[in-house]
Amino acid sequence: EEPESEYTPASIPVTASLLKKWRNNLEKRSLPTWKQLVRAFQAAVVTAKGEEPENNMKYVIVDPDIVNKVIMMCLEHSSDVLKHHLGDNPTSSTKWNKVKISIKSYLSSLTELLGLLTSNDVLCAVMRHCKAMLPYYSAYSRLMKKFVKSHVTVWGSKAELSRVVAFTCLQAVVKKIPAFLEDILKKMYVEYTKCSKMMNPKTRDNIVLMRNSLVEMFKINPSITYTTGFLYIRQLAVTLRSVIVNKKEIESAYNWQYVNCLHVWVSVLSDCDACLQPLIFPLIQIMMGVVKLHTSPCFYQLHLHVIRLMLHLAAATNKHIPLIHSLLETLQFCASINKAPATKPIDLTCVLRVTKGYKKTKAYQDGIFDLTYELLLNYVSQLSQSISFPEVSFPVTVWLKKFNKKCNNPKYVSQMKQLLEKMSVVSRDLTEKRSSVTFTPKDLEEVTKWESQLPESVLTKYFNTWLRIHRVVAAETEEEADGDDDIGEHEDSGDVDSEEEEPPKKKQKKAKKRLEESPEKKNTAEKSDKKKKKKKKKDKDEKTEAAVENGAAEFVDNGDVVEDIVLSD
Repeated sequence: EEPESEYTPASIPVTASLLKKWRNNLEKRSLPTWKQLVRAFQAAVVTAKGEEPENNMKYVIVDPDIVNKVIMMCLEHSSDVLKHHLGDNPTSSTKWNKVKISIKSYLSSLTELLGLLTSNDVLCAVMRHCKAMLPYYSAYSRLMKKFVKSHVTVWGSKAELSRVVAFTCLQAVVKKIPAFLEDILKKMYVEYTKCSKMMNPKTRDNIVLMRNSLVEMFKINPSITYTTGFLYIRQLAVTLRSVIVNKKEIESAYNWQYVNCLHVWVSVLSDCDACLQPLIFPLIQIMMGVVKLHTSPCFYQLHLHVIRLMLHLAAATNKHIPLIHSLLETLQFCASINKAPATKPIDLTCVLRVTKGYKKTKAYQDGIFDLTYELLLNYVSQLSQSISFPEVSFPVTVWLKKFNKKCNNPKYVSQMKQLLEKMSVVSRDLTEKRSSVTFTPKDLEEVTKWESQLPESVLTKYFNTWLRIHRVVAAETEEEADGDDDIGEHEDSGDVDSEEEEPPKKKQKKAKKRLEESPEKKNTAEKSDKKKKKKKKKDKDEKTEAAVENGAAEFVDNGDVVEDIVLSD
């Protein structure tokens, strides 16, 4: 075995014949040959970066084909050679001191290579090799941190297959070194927030993949998840509080980044241990504060996104969240027929707000009604398994009957009548069944046992059928629709109904006519034009006011959302 030595200032070109010789030796698991391959690998990484080789480098590579062959040779033989000589526990081997410098250099160059690769297949192969080299990475804490950072970057920015491979590598790190879990969770959460600022049909799948994998990481250790969740849920609460106080920074909470962060914590707390239960109530308070923050119809689809999250959390944790007022308020918007010209419908699943012009369209009203009706069905179907449904559903029934009287849309009225019929059937059945019970409402255990024995209600069956049909129709519509994703993303588009500019010839004729008029008529015309310009400017300013200013005027005191959240001690 050759002793570990410093690099010599020679510059030996790596050729195909030299690589063939090395390959033959590596098949015999030659450790000295692997050390030489490591030096060539360093030169390959320098060439891949497009930099000039350093003076102390023993080998130099110019041909890109040789660079690829050196990289592939390292991926094929490094793990096998090192495991043969060092065993399963490398640091306790007698040969460790002879190769630790070469191993450190190799791992450092390998981590650096991850940030240079553009090919998805090669990147996945390198990451799988990094996973196999984890026993050697664990001997160097700094390299381990670089390993985590580079794989988190790949997890948040590359193709789907690369993201999955990077995630499996991070899982392997946690399994090998549990102490790195908290650091990995924080880095992954920060990367998720960076990548979830925009939601559209192209980025939606990647964001869902990142969210699901992040939730899986949070499930590994509930105690670490509690401390991390406490920190970031409190951060969301502080952001919401600053919006409520300032009233002019509504974009801080009304954006995809904030909504996607809420989605992560809803997914984490929907299937959690008992130690995470204290985080559920603060999260619900934050989401209710977001819904009540701004009541403009332009933000109704954002409200419905958050309400959907709360319904999911309520169903998973068996908790009741009072959402009926927010849903009925949204339905009120759909009571009257919009007379605006017909426009092409958009996919509201990827939109948080629309312009003032688009909110008056029939397409927007139909989209909001469909989403609200789905969530209302979900809400009452959850309540239909409760012994108190007849009493809880009574005010909802009264309001829906009033809605049917005011509503001028026969389609909406027909769907509401179906819902009222199902609610009436469930109320009547539950009233008959509970008339023979012997326990009282204070006997919670008996109530829970009685509710658990109830069969699936008519409302639940109706909701599942409606949802299945609606998804089929939505999938067919999505295939036919074009990619109109910009509506609602730009705040000014569609807000101002600007007048068409007159042709230059018409302007010249008007100016000539004014010159020929008498001075009195001319002065009168000029004053009239000034008034018209001022009026147009005033109307334009009113139309182009930001939603933030409207929110300040429409803001209703919802109470201090953050003040009631006890997150300390």
